[in-house]
Amino acid sequence: MSRFLIFYFVAYGGSHLYLLLKLSKGLGLGRSARIWLTLPLFLLFIAPITARTLESAGFEKLPELLSPVGYLWMGLLFLFITAAVAVYIINAILYLIKRRTRILSPASQLMIAASYTIIIGVYGWQEAKDIRSEKITLRSSKIPPAIGRIRIVQLSDVHVGQIVNEKRVTAMLDKVRSVSPDIIVVTGDLVDGHQRHLTGVDKLFAAVNPQLGKYAIMGNHEYYAGAADSINFMKKSGLIPLINENVKIGNFLFITGVDDSGKLADIAKNQVAERRLLDAAGENSFRILLKHRPVVAATSEGRFDLQLSGHVHKGQIFPFNFLTWMSFPVRAGLTKLDKGGYLYVSRGTGVWGPPIRFMAPPEVTVIDLLPALP
Repeated sequence: MSRFLIFYFVAYGGSHLYLLLKLSKGLGLGRSARIWLTLPLFLLFIAPITARTLESAGFEKLPELLSPVGYLWMGLLFLFITAAVAVYIINAILYLIKRRTRILSPASQLMIAASYTIIIGVYGWQEAKDIRSEKITLRSSKIPPAIGRIRIVQLSDVHVGQIVNEKRVTAMLDKVRSVSPDIIVVTGDLVDGHQRHLTGVDKLFAAVNPQLGKYAIMGNHEYYAGAADSINFMKKSGLIPLINENVKIGNFLFITGVDDSGKLADIAKNQVAERRLLDAAGENSFRILLKHRPVVAATSEGRFDLQLSGHVHKGQIFPFNFLTWMSFPVRAGLTKLDKGGYLYVSRGTGVWGPPIRFMAPPEVTVIDLLPALP
């Protein structure tokens, strides 16, 4: 949380200063106009934190107003900054090529960046609602021919809270119902907000009952929202929390769920637990590892058949995926691992923060496990 706050105040605060600079140059604002513009920009800057603070203090209506406005602004500002920087770089290159002849004025640069922000912002708002079904099929000799097909649906990074509400969750679960899964797994960050935002949503999840069960692991946001409340929500939703534990389904399938508190001090402890759990599953069963962050531990590779992860949202808003790549250099989707087995990284089913996605649509992942071909 401390790292997030540092990033928030430095990077997000700096983005507002950059916007103020671009507006001042592009519109030719005087000192008085800049001062008056600073106030609404400051209020938008503090809106997400103010909403969370008021929510924790017991307020309801004001946080529900501030949060969508603040997070939407966050997404639009990110789009503007990336566009403005790109236009500035292109303009600088053309400036050098054309022998120092001005190509685009500050006003033109501002207009291009603002137009991009509006167009992509509207598109991204719609893309965030366009939940896609991503289907993969895996064959294994560990799946008995008599079983036929096992269909698993993965949800990840739903972030139920002020932005992802009952309406959005209903759309997600309609997608889930349409594919008739045998098992549902949730790979972390199911919740994101105060307990009051979860009321009613638990009933939506509880109404979906695949024959072989529903399982969930803890992501870092479950701990931000409160571990006890998050686990309680999972149980009320009919989900079985797997907190560093295995579950055996029939005689051929093991699901291992590992914890993710987001704390550096817990990484080594959870990695030891992960190795122990995978060894306990045995080699003859098809072993599925549920792990929030898309990190394949060296001590685990070769000990599972499929790792399901999320966390990175594929950046959620392009080109933020280049920043997430620095921390987690894996691609979204399915990757075959060198020592056997696969890693699947979901783009996420909901949104965190801005209700915008761009080049990273939300997904419900459908995984069909089939016997090996004769």
